[in-house]
Amino acid sequence: MKNIFITLFAVVIFVYADAPWIPNVRVSTDQPWDTLDQGESWMAVYGDTIVAICNTAQRGSVPIAPYAYSFNSGTSFASVPFTDNTTGIIWHTDPLIGFDDSGHVHMIIQFSSNRLKHYLSRDGGQTWLDTSTVWSTYGVDKPVMAINNNEIYITWQQMSGSVGIYLAKSTDYGQTWSASNIWSRTGITALAMDENEVLHLHLVHWGAGSIYYRRSTDKGVSWSAETFLSTFTYDPQYGDRAPINSLTVHGDILFSTWVSGTNGTWDVFGMRSTDGGGTWLSRFVINDITTGGQCKGYAHFDQYGGLHVMYYHTPDYPPYANSLYEVRYQFSPDSGATFNPSIRMCDTTCRSLNDFLGEYHVCDSDDEYLYAIWTDGRNGDDNDLYFSKALLSELTCNEYVTAQPRQKRLLNAPSFLFGGACIDIMPCDGPVRVRIFDVNGRMIRVLHEGVLTNKISLSLSLSDLPHGVLFINLSGEYDNETVKTIHVK
Repeated sequence: MKNIFITLFAVVIFVYADAPWIPNVRVSTDQPWDTLDQGESWMAVYGDTIVAICNTAQRGSVPIAPYAYSFNSGTSFASVPFTDNTTGIIWHTDPLIGFDDSGHVHMIIQFSSNRLKHYLSRDGGQTWLDTSTVWSTYGVDKPVMAINNNEIYITWQQMSGSVGIYLAKSTDYGQTWSASNIWSRTGITALAMDENEVLHLHLVHWGAGSIYYRRSTDKGVSWSAETFLSTFTYDPQYGDRAPINSLTVHGDILFSTWVSGTNGTWDVFGMRSTDGGGTWLSRFVINDITTGGQCKGYAHFDQYGGLHVMYYHTPDYPPYANSLYEVRYQFSPDSGATFNPSIRMCDTTCRSLNDFLGEYHVCDSDDEYLYAIWTDGRNGDDNDLYFSKALLSELTCNEYVTAQPRQKRLLNAPSFLFGGACIDIMPCDGPVRVRIFDVNGRMIRVLHEGVLTNKISLSLSLSDLPHGVLFINLSGEYDNETVKTIHVK
């Protein structure tokens, strides 16, 4: 009697990222301290170095902020636990990270709601020194950061004491700080500085259901009167619990995003200014899939003025524990006036294994690539961080804008593998690779690599394949096809 081992397939659907996004790289690892749900991530890029930080959903019981670095442009990451035992507080949240003009790493961590601390690393996060306290009065929530050469700016909402939006500023690489209450409102802020060193501040005033904007032309000393931008509605559901916003600037053009249930589901709304924030055009929905829910939008201008937006999509609204999520991306060639159709940057569509997918999942760029980081539950035990990148030159190319219907190439690929198997592959345009992956996305074997001008038949040896669900994938410049099969014994 043969025993058939079938892995439950409700958690992960293997779909592959759309070109030109590279296969996803896992940022977190399976070390004993890293068996936790990771979320609220932030990432920064400087040359070949990429750094990332996040919190954990178990933040109330573990003193660890997972930190990771890559010195090879994201090909692989080293993941290390960051711990500060001097605070007496193990609950950390809302971490931030960025580079200064010398390539040094600045990390901000909020410990419970009691304090903000700053850390400096001169070796990419392998060691940390020059620690300073940014703020130590109870009530801190949702900090965001902008770095300009030796200057660091942080805004957050203060929920007790002198309530409002606060700005902390350092002009000596984080050694000393000054802070002040700059706005009587509270809410979620997004902060950006333009090429003329004008600070721009975007506010989701959650309690009032309103969006506001202010700017400072003197590096935070004084601020313009608030500008009302829009109303919004938001209901927390499984996977997301805040109408997270973003703000990015290039020249005189500002672009903001936030999440709203105005149309009955979660959507990522956008709004733009073409005169440095003086006036704003009408709001609109960015996401081209309007069914289900879209959340955690993040916008980023590259140095050439290309506008990039990433967000989560689920076909369900309201989402629930078995809802599937994927991360989608849209490019605007005209600074947010119009957007190309969305493509998928993640390799999998999968459940969130915690009722909170985290916040602040972001993208960043240099002169060649766009980089992105997010969290998902494809490993089946907890939500982990994943990374991908794509060439800016290809993201802006119409070749990748719309997926064209493709002819089926993998033929007679069996649904069950037992003893032996044969797979027929039809001719393809250009070179292709045929590979086998396990259910966690790990490549098991390369079956074929090269040009296929004629139909071929591959005899598949099963002796060294794991049992359970496997995926046979054919990928090339013009073709991408995946077939699910189950290896039985």
